[in-house]
Amino acid sequence: MRIFERLRPWLRLWAIYNELGYIPWKKPKVKKDRKKKGKGGVYMGAREAIPFMNDDAKRTFSHLLLRPGYMMRDYILRGQHERYLSPITALLVFYSVFTLIIAVIPHRVEADNEESANHVEMTVTLDDSDSPHEKDLGIALNQLWVLFNLDQHPEAVDTPWKASLAAVEGDLRSKGFYLFIGYFLLLWISMSFLLRKYGISVSGAAAASAYVLCQYCIFKFLALLLSLGENAKLGILLTGILLFIDYRQMLAIGNRKAVKLTIKTGLFVLLVALLLGIIVTGGLLTYAYFKK
Repeated sequence: MRIFERLRPWLRLWAIYNELGYIPWKKPKVKKDRKKKGKGGVYMGAREAIPFMNDDAKRTFSHLLLRPGYMMRDYILRGQHERYLSPITALLVFYSVFTLIIAVIPHRVEADNEESANHVEMTVTLDDSDSPHEKDLGIALNQLWVLFNLDQHPEAVDTPWKASLAAVEGDLRSKGFYLFIGYFLLLWISMSFLLRKYGISVSGAAAASAYVLCQYCIFKFLALLLSLGENAKLGILLTGILLFIDYRQMLAIGNRKAVKLTIKTGLFVLLVALLLGIIVTGGLLTYAYFKK
């Protein structure tokens, strides 16, 4: 009983922090004025230039870890844009750092990515027994795959525009763009439909999707750390739990509604992925048919 009485003020403090994102009676730190170097110059310290060292980035990181749904509510529903990194900026920063970590730490994640890439290329390997339509489709798939991965296939760069495209793809890959773009689009489309009745617009759904992926990136890093560099996968159960927490905090709904919305989101993501796959396959089949 005494333990509960001692914990009650701390639990109350934690509830206040979750609701506001700060402790209201704590005095903010007063920053000392720094001298500008040069006449008319603008000072920008090293901390402001390094990711996760400036105040907005540190606040975004800590709030995504401690109160993710409340932070999304503050940004999307309450318009507190000045307190956090913008969603797309945060997405690029988080996945750039994660890509850098993947590049410098030897582990199985890179091997898994290479195996998946090889598997895609093997699925379109041509055979003498294939029909002409199948061969045309296989050639179209190979050309499309190489076109979206020119930075990893320098032998296919034979024109100036392909060289420019390869440079752009290499820059995007270094920022982790390829790690999140597919999930972002699927989650964005799904949330745009499911969150309309909660007053969240299409742009708000995009912001929520970006912050959810930033949260996943944090936990992927934690998984990589706890597994000593062996694995960075979260799994469906943990992914669902994180999304459930986000919905419950952001929308202020009960556990049952949050569970239903989480399940609906997962099913909607699968449905959108299936529809996009059918559309892409149909387009490739049409291209292969008319090319003949």
